[in-house]
Amino acid sequence: MNEHLLDNDELLLHVFVARVRDLAIDAFDSDRRGLAHRIVETFELGLHDGNEAVENAVAVSFVEDTPWWDPDRAEFIETWPTGLRNEAERQSQEASARQSRTEHEQRPKGAE
Repeated sequence: MNEHLLDNDELLLHVFVARVRDLAIDAFDSDRRGLAHRIVETFELGLHDGNEAVENAVAVSFVEDTPWWDPDRAEFIETWPTGLRNEAERQSQEASARQSRTEHEQRPKGAE
């Protein structure tokens, strides 16, 4: 993060959220569940009560960039409050829909 600050003269919100996400995952994996819980609860508040920039940073740099599709992250994600889990589900459904459209578009004509 120091390098980022030197290069940009400010801390970009997405970079900060990503680093705190990493801290939450590390805390969860090392049985500091209380710390992980406090971080996740704070992101929940940001997702629902933050301004547009905060909501976007949480949706992208926390939810989307947490590997929610990875079975090793399932237990961590199960601890998320409802709003964060709903956002992960929304993103998962969008990704599935995009994948289906792409597969459909790549089929040879008449192969449907």
